[in-house]
Amino acid sequence: MPTDTAHVRTGLHPVLATRAARTAAGWVAAFSLALGLLAAVPAALVLGASPAQADQAEEVILEDGAGVIHEPTLREGLTDIDFREPTTVVVWTQRGEAESNLNERLLADARENHPEWISDDGQKWTDGLFIYAIDPEGRLQGVYFGEDRKVGLETQEDIREDAVESLQEANWTQAALDATESAAAVMNRPWYQHPGVWIGGAIVVVVGGIFGGAVAAGRKKQRQKAQAELDRGNQAFANVSTDLEATELNAHTVPEDSKYGAMVLERYRTFHERYVEAARQNDRLSGIPAKKLHRKEHRQAITAYMKQAEELDQLDDTVGSTNTLLNKYPGWPEAWDIQTAPMREDLGQIDELVTGQPKLKADQLTPLRSFRHEAERELERLGAGLETGQLSPDEALDGLDALRVRLTGLLDDYAKAQIDAFATSDAERQTLQGELERERHRGSRRPGSILDTVHQPGWFWTATAFHLGYSSGQSHVVTAREQAEASSSSSSTGYGSSGGSFSGAGSSSSF
Repeated sequence: MPTDTAHVRTGLHPVLATRAARTAAGWVAAFSLALGLLAAVPAALVLGASPAQADQAEEVILEDGAGVIHEPTLREGLTDIDFREPTTVVVWTQRGEAESNLNERLLADARENHPEWISDDGQKWTDGLFIYAIDPEGRLQGVYFGEDRKVGLETQEDIREDAVESLQEANWTQAALDATESAAAVMNRPWYQHPGVWIGGAIVVVVGGIFGGAVAAGRKKQRQKAQAELDRGNQAFANVSTDLEATELNAHTVPEDSKYGAMVLERYRTFHERYVEAARQNDRLSGIPAKKLHRKEHRQAITAYMKQAEELDQLDDTVGSTNTLLNKYPGWPEAWDIQTAPMREDLGQIDELVTGQPKLKADQLTPLRSFRHEAERELERLGAGLETGQLSPDEALDGLDALRVRLTGLLDDYAKAQIDAFATSDAERQTLQGELERERHRGSRRPGSILDTVHQPGWFWTATAFHLGYSSGQSHVVTAREQAEASSSSSSTGYGSSGGSFSGAGSSSSF
């Protein structure tokens, strides 16, 4: 099949598009439901969750066999669309007949020309993929998803519905943008952002005559985000610069014969080189005109600079608290409080973690509850031992490390119990485990924490990371169940006789 193929790499930035309710009654019912559910959302999740991270598309692939897509307009429009996770976007067109199976035709073309779109086992669309397909002759459209991007059938129908108006006007390029924008808003959506929980404020913008304004608005948001990250990086860099002399003096007096002192100094060994590089980036990035901050190369450099500067800011805090605590200089009790703060935060969230778990047995909840009281007593003992001199700082840190390792083990056991109680298949177990592990390793280091500094990310479980990971996993599982349970739809979900056992997420319908 001859196609005109273009592989386009684009940077995509934040646009949140939400769908207005189709009827006034729908608005009222959904709003009432949102209020009720939001009231039940755990405080730690609502208050502790950070805003969704906006990611750029990894790649945009145009396979325009029908010759109906205007590539420059497609590329320009995609700069306004943002994804929660890096996503490969495919826009695929082919002319056919209304009676044909668009799903089957797309799969056949993918198997022959784009095997990279299909998972290694040949049964699903590959992870990180979104495909929008159009047959302008047969008046068919379809949406298809990698296994880690899939949404329920009703949501797929909503995505296609958002493109119908443009399709009926034969505005094929705009239809592709409409469908992609709609899909980006719901793929990997946290459960608490589901329309059953809240109804979004911004109504999808009608693109057409105001398309140029939408592009400008998208770039403005990109510039604003880049400027905010640059400001954060500059603030962190200023903190490091202000404390630079004190940090160097602290590093010179950290006792090298201390196990923890030696490990912190090893992390500090490249501090000067990283600071010099951050200073160079500070000079260069601060000189970029504000109107150019939306450019991809500048945004990437700014994000990297911000992360580097904040890591340096955290490390110099740790060097200071290490020196003060290990030498028991004046102020060492406050330095010890900094070390115990992560543990105390975790202990304070245990009751919330084990409350409202009707599917779990008492003996699966008791270990965490018991540990909380035991750990609180142990923290008091460690602090008192430091105060009286019965414990050295290294011994106290060993005791604290042991507590955090024990909590990590208990949370591992608790995760297994929750997964066994909730999951109904190996696939669901893998989804829950994957989200838990991702949040565990995503957890940030606390400024000044010696243990967080000397261990790799993910070494310790935190209660917050556990809660967010399990909630995210549940959301993915619920979405998959909705798709599996949807038994009636006007859309086509099968891949025809030639599809074999292929069961990738996706569906098509006429317009």
